[in-house]
Amino acid sequence: METEYRFGTGEIEAVLATDAETRYRYFIKRVADWEQVWSLRNAGGWVLAATDEGRQVAPFWPFQAFAQRAAVGQWADTEPTSIPLESFMERWLPGLAGNERLVSVLPGVDGRGPVVQPMALKDDIQDELDRLE
Repeated sequence: METEYRFGTGEIEAVLATDAETRYRYFIKRVADWEQVWSLRNAGGWVLAATDEGRQVAPFWPFQAFAQRAAVGQWADTEPTSIPLESFMERWLPGLAGNERLVSVLPGVDGRGPVVQPMALKDDIQDELDRLE
């Protein structure tokens, strides 16, 4: 297995230009295939965003290249950091749910992406992992 995903020409821009459902499905397939998730962190910890209603949202990307693109503006002092999929599924998503936070999947430079409940995301990733077995 290759150690790093190789993007096709314009793939990042093409994915970010798709609708929320397509972007969500891309995220599910890629994290199940590569068994890791990416987010941004700095000395203060992991980044969070907020919905228009003020609910905290944790952003995640399927690859470092997507997270790196989002490390601008308010997140300019952050670094993409990988999270093993097993840890994401067993600790992160239940923890986010317990803290009543939401998850933003593959947000673009504008910080917007599909927003979902953490345990719904866990179920969808598990369904994809089961399908791959």
